[in-house]
Amino acid sequence: NMDNATAREFVSDIGNEAERLSRITEDLLRLTRLDSGVAEPPRLVEAAPVLERVARMLRPVAEEKGVELLIVSITGAVVLATEGELHQILYNLAENAIKYNRPGGYVRVTAEPGEEATIITVEDNGIGIPAHELPRVFDRGFTGCNGRMDKRATGIGLYLCRQICRRLGHTIAVDSEPGRGTRVTIGLARPYLEVE
Repeated sequence: NMDNATAREFVSDIGNEAERLSRITEDLLRLTRLDSGVAEPPRLVEAAPVLERVARMLRPVAEEKGVELLIVSITGAVVLATEGELHQILYNLAENAIKYNRPGGYVRVTAEPGEEATIITVEDNGIGIPAHELPRVFDRGFTGCNGRMDKRATGIGLYLCRQICRRLGHTIAVDSEPGRGTRVTIGLARPYLEVE
């Protein structure tokens, strides 16, 4: 006795939850491989195609939240990583920026080549992170507090980003101000080699 509109909503909710559980499983599997020292060797990867794929996946989420998702990739932005790891980092950071934003806000992901590293920034004008939380945002299991806590969060995403960066010799840093937004900056090592 369910009308079509309600049935579609239920199917959409089930699909979204299945996708969320799939991402959690993928995070846990990648974390297990990192912890055990079993990981695919890195190579030079172009950032633009990975950014485009992340944008395609997250744009519906951003639109539902009323957040504008902007992607800027400058030619020559390559990184030493695996494609899966780069995707994981960009997806986790952009998803968090959308999640902790508000209607009318924006999330901007930029990849810009430098002489020794490609700099990727994920910035937003969302709710921001209190100063006392900043030292803990990359800790395993930390899901935020003071109104930022998401009961469905696992506290794995940002920890995994940091662990991937450490494994590959990259840097990751976060700067934030409550009420004004957050900026995560990643320095991805860029040896003088041609992209495969």
